[in-house]
Amino acid sequence: MRQALQLVLAALLVLVLGYVGYRLVFSEDHTAGVEVVQAQGEVLRAGADGARAPLSQGDVVRARESVVVGEGAKAVLGVGEGTRLELEARSTLRVVDVDATGLRVELEQGRVSARVRAGSTPLGLTSRGRAIYADDADFTVAVDGEGALAVQPDRGQVRVEGLAGEGGAAAQAAVGEGTRLLALPGRSPVIEAVPSELLLEVGWPTSPSTRQSEVTLEGRTGPFAEVQIGGAEGWTRVRAGPDGRFHASVPLQEGENRVQVHATDTLGNRREDEVSLTRDSTAPTISGSEVQWGP
Repeated sequence: MRQALQLVLAALLVLVLGYVGYRLVFSEDHTAGVEVVQAQGEVLRAGADGARAPLSQGDVVRARESVVVGEGAKAVLGVGEGTRLELEARSTLRVVDVDATGLRVELEQGRVSARVRAGSTPLGLTSRGRAIYADDADFTVAVDGEGALAVQPDRGQVRVEGLAGEGGAAAQAAVGEGTRLLALPGRSPVIEAVPSELLLEVGWPTSPSTRQSEVTLEGRTGPFAEVQIGGAEGWTRVRAGPDGRFHASVPLQEGENRVQVHATDTLGNRREDEVSLTRDSTAPTISGSEVQWGP
């Protein structure tokens, strides 16, 4: 009888230990998450099933959930006292995982300012295969709709992995205070000193009048910046190269044309320039001593 009781107890112990082990290995951690420290405006939780619900201060965002920040809104997320993420308007951030080894998130679009203090939860931030790691730094990361990436530390140093290298090989880079990294998917990154303002130089035509139906503009701005050029037929958008150079053809209508150039880098810095160009296709041309009229 005693032996049978011992066998029953042993079997129960095996079942209990097995259940606990199963829960530890396979079940979701219902306590770990990222706390919403501040929520201003429209800040939503997006679940893996696509369902959305408002987020408020004190809520916890779990792994595989996203934070969606609307127009004119802002959200601050935190883990412990030393790790903070401030999401700006029109940003979406997904929590990949958070545990004793660190916080891992994915910036799908928008801009986030991160603060990580020594001894606090380390941060790993990914975007389209690229990863930014920090354990003691203040930095900003921005991603636009085409995957252009900008990383700018304000304090300390961050490590960026998964960048495009020579011959298609993966590359990594260290980015420190006073510099910034700019990259496009599949293009080698550019690391440069942080400029005081966004560069914009436009090679405008030397004469404000022309007989031509279009003009070609060439210029220079920040590496990989987005350039929008507005003319008679609306706006044309081009992407500057790694050296910041761009060019585009602008159609002109008869008469006066207001031509505008707007440059915006991934971090949201912006510069503008414009001129008025006049197209007069009926102006006379001179051949020898004879004046000829018409186009």
